[in-house]
Amino acid sequence: MAGRKKPLRRRGLTPFPLPSPPPVPPPLQVAGELCRGAWRVAWERRRALLLVLAGLAAAVLLVHLGDHPFMRWLASWRTPGVVDTAKLISLLGELHLAPLGVVLAAWGVAEWRGRVDQRIPLGAAFLAMIVSGVLVQFIKFVFGRPRPHLHVPDQLDWFNAQWDSFPSGHSMHWAALVGALWMLSPRLAAGIAPLAATVMAARILVPRHYPTDVLAGATLGLICGLCFGQAALELNRRLGRLPPRPRP
Repeated sequence: MAGRKKPLRRRGLTPFPLPSPPPVPPPLQVAGELCRGAWRVAWERRRALLLVLAGLAAAVLLVHLGDHPFMRWLASWRTPGVVDTAKLISLLGELHLAPLGVVLAAWGVAEWRGRVDQRIPLGAAFLAMIVSGVLVQFIKFVFGRPRPHLHVPDQLDWFNAQWDSFPSGHSMHWAALVGALWMLSPRLAAGIAPLAATVMAARILVPRHYPTDVLAGATLGLICGLCFGQAALELNRRLGRLPPRPRP
């Protein structure tokens, strides 16, 4: 019996070849898959989204009542030093390079650690910021609200590209980043959220936005980021990079 071979399982081998994961499609195809997946996620959850949007509209109408009293209160104690500090913080969102830098830094760390499963979610975060940037410009054009620092009567001048206060683009970009990263790593998203909130507050202190602008931008950006983050998880599952979702 000395020449008897050990079973395959005892030698750390498997008697059957493991199925290889499907090949990863090209980047442009992945981007298309993520966009379609985000739209599918939003459509499947359209009732919940409509409730959220209705709640947002009610919150904006309610908070709008305090927009001008709040801005007057800020003006009563806001000093040039506070404004200069707020402007420096606000630069973290100018041209939206800082959120992009966060994604690139996380991408570099993921590549260094060999975490190929994080490529698609980080790409989804990048796409979420792009889509939110396009969407916010369209909404700004539709509502046409003047910025508070222009000292123009607060009104909605519909379809006027001259006014672009509502909603806040900085808030929408940062919230989209937080929402997409939350689906990848809640710890990472929670670490970035205070920075995002600080930038949003700075936009009010400068002042370039009303509180309702920031509220609407943050909510819409978060929705956009969560949809793209969920789409990335589903695509990773189809590519075999994540275990399939357990059936209920």
